[in-house]
Amino acid sequence: MKVFISIDMEGISGLTYWKEKQERISFFMTEELLSVIEGILEVEGNSEILVCDSHSFGRNIDVGKLPENVKLVSGFPREFYMVQGIDETFDAGMFIGYHAPVGMKNAEMDHTYSSSSIYEIKINGMVVGETEINAAFLGEYSVPVVLVSGDDKLKNFSQKNLKETYFVVTKESIGRYSALLYPVEKVHRELKENTKLVLQQIERIKPFTFEKPMTIEITFLDTIKAELVSLIPNSERTDGRTVSFKSDSFKDIYRFLMSSIVMASFSKNL
Repeated sequence: MKVFISIDMEGISGLTYWKEKQERISFFMTEELLSVIEGILEVEGNSEILVCDSHSFGRNIDVGKLPENVKLVSGFPREFYMVQGIDETFDAGMFIGYHAPVGMKNAEMDHTYSSSSIYEIKINGMVVGETEINAAFLGEYSVPVVLVSGDDKLKNFSQKNLKETYFVVTKESIGRYSALLYPVEKVHRELKENTKLVLQQIERIKPFTFEKPMTIEITFLDTIKAELVSLIPNSERTDGRTVSFKSDSFKDIYRFLMSSIVMASFSKNL
C-alpha cells in the first residue's frame, strides 16, 4: 500500500496559536503524525508512506522520529507546496492537522493558504478551503482522500464536500486563537483507530474532483494584491480585489494559486 500524508499545524491537538514556540509545534505535529503512521503500518507493515510537511516553510516534522519506510517532503519553496510528491501510484491520501477556510465563524486560525493576502477562494463558484483544493489535486491523479483531521469547524465545512471521507475532530474551536482541547492521547488513539478502519474501506471512497474546465477565483484583502496578480498570463481581473483563472488542468490551477500568493505577498514592500 502507498499512502500520501499532507500535515498542517492549525488542526493539530494541543495547539492554538501560530506563534507558539517552534519546538512545541514540532513536537505536537510529529507525535500526531506518528499515530497515523502506526495505524497504517498495523494494516500493512510494508506500506510506503510519503509525508508532506505543509505548515509555513515546511520545517516542522522531526524526521529522526520517522520509521524507515517513511519519506518526508520538507522545506520551501516547492512547486506544489502542500501536495508535493503526489502522483497516480498512491492508493490513498490523508490530511492531518487541517483547518477551516478563511472567514468561518469561531474557527481557530482560519485562513486559506495566506492569512495576510486572501479573503476568499472559489472554484467553479463554490467557496473552498485548503482541504477541497488539495483533495482536488489528488483527484487529478485519481487518489481519494480517505481521512481528514482537524477542528470541528473544519469538519462542519468540508464533510459536506467530501462525504465519504472519514473526519477525526481533534478539538473544538472557540475563537480565532482559542479552543476546547481534547486529551492528546485520546486524539492520537482515535486517529490510529480511524486510520486502520478507513484503509480497510478504501474502495468505497471516490476521488474528489471539479467539473472541467475549472475556474478559480481569488479575492484578495486589498486591490494592490489583485493588481499584481493580474499580471499572471491568462488571468482575468474581474473586480477590484478578485482575479480569476481557467484551465482543464488542476496542476495549472494550483500553480496559479501558488504564484498568486507569492506575488500578493510582494505588496508588503510597496
